Amino acid sequence: PWVWVPTLYLAEGIPYFIVTAISVTLFAQLGVPNSEMALFTSLITFPWVIKPIWSPFVDVLKTKRWWVLAMQALMCITILLIGSFAPKGYFTLGLILFTITAFASATHDIAADGFYLLALDEKRKSIFVGIRSTFYRIASIFSQGLLVYIAGTIEAKTDNIPLSWQITIGLTGVVLLLVTLYHTLLLPRPREDAERREQTIRGAMHELRQSFSTF
Repeated sequence: PWVWVPTLYLAEGIPYFIVTAISVTLFAQLGVPNSEMALFTSLITFPWVIKPIWSPFVDVLKTKRWWVLAMQALMCITILLIGSFAPKGYFTLGLILFTITAFASATHDIAADGFYLLALDEKRKSIFVGIRSTFYRIASIFSQGLLVYIAGTIEAKTDNIPLSWQITIGLTGVVLLLVTLYHTLLLPRPREDAERREQTIRGAMHELRQSFSTF
């Protein structure tokens, strides 16, 4: 578990803080009015509020491992695109990309937590609860501390706000890309997770109805 639990929860935390904290700092520096910012922050945090609605689909379709890797790959793409366009003042496109990232991140939360439960026995689940929380907090420090520091340092040296955020967000995208490649190679394949692929469509629909009714 030491091979993948810390990095899994880094990958869970970084996109969340990029969307909820860095986006606000970025667009505030670019001069987006407060009235637009209020709508913006409401939209991009909404996916985490409603994620229980589609969590049964993640439980039934594909495997948790597949969802984890697919959402990490999607977040890599959207964050790299955010770094390319949002700092240049493309507010609407930036809003769309941040929203897609938010949906991918919320879905990744569902899959990662489910994968954790399937991949570890009861003893290790208890042992690693504190570890995963610690690395989620490290993701917060990385995103809201180190990234802001890097952007501020580049801005101070270049006097160019868009460039500073392009480099900083681009660096974040590269970090997530490396984590995704790492997980592709080293994330385990729990038997309990793999068995889901073999169920019939009828069985999947039954499980989906059960998930919704339980919720």
